[in-house]
Amino acid sequence: MKEHNSVYLAWQSPKSRDWHVVGALFETNRGYEFRYTKGALVSDKFVPFSGMDDLYKSYISEELFPLFRNRILSNKRPEYPKFIKWLGLEQEGITPVDILARSGAQRGTDQLQMFQKISVSETGDYEHYFFAHGLSHLTRSANKRVESLEKGEKLRLCLDCQNAYDQEAVLIRADNPAEILGYCPRYLAKDISLLLKNSEYLDVFVEMSSEDAPTSYKLMCKVVGRVDLSKYCYKLDDEYEFTF
Repeated sequence: MKEHNSVYLAWQSPKSRDWHVVGALFETNRGYEFRYTKGALVSDKFVPFSGMDDLYKSYISEELFPLFRNRILSNKRPEYPKFIKWLGLEQEGITPVDILARSGAQRGTDQLQMFQKISVSETGDYEHYFFAHGLSHLTRSANKRVESLEKGEKLRLCLDCQNAYDQEAVLIRADNPAEILGYCPRYLAKDISLLLKNSEYLDVFVEMSSEDAPTSYKLMCKVVGRVDLSKYCYKLDDEYEFTF
């Protein structure tokens, strides 16, 4: 399930609790490149990362920057094979960016989250993987429903417009029996909401349900769909961006 060789960095403001996309990390033929994005300029509370003080400069390195390297579990750790399995990745051929993008690379010591954008192909098709959020707050019956899920089982996405904390929140729901299973990640919610309203079709399936995984890696979903590029997207640097 190899994806793209770029990953974005989101930062949560300690005051407003809002998330801002503050940077992007790319794999290149020279190693790695990091650039700040416009989100780094939104809040005066954001502080540039150590060794990368200039918000308008591109940083190049043959090795992965310490900021990101320290967020990857060492392959020498005994739990590494199980961790990679939870992420739905194959050990052979994976890159650090693959791991950062799929795992989210969160640490308890800061307010950073890594993620991959939903990429739309030249035909308007898209396919994206994400872990369900909020499972730790589920009812007992909902947790049992998660444990009973099978790969390929179809799920539902529902806009949670009356959510007091996030008006763009998107619920994940199972059928037969119906049960709320959590939420789409907040950093994907806006794009998912737009795709729900404007896609020619959008389906979401269980990609993996890992009973032995930590809550944050317990339920992986796959969303697939298609948009009409002539109506809803424009091309920029060989990637399609939503313009709903």
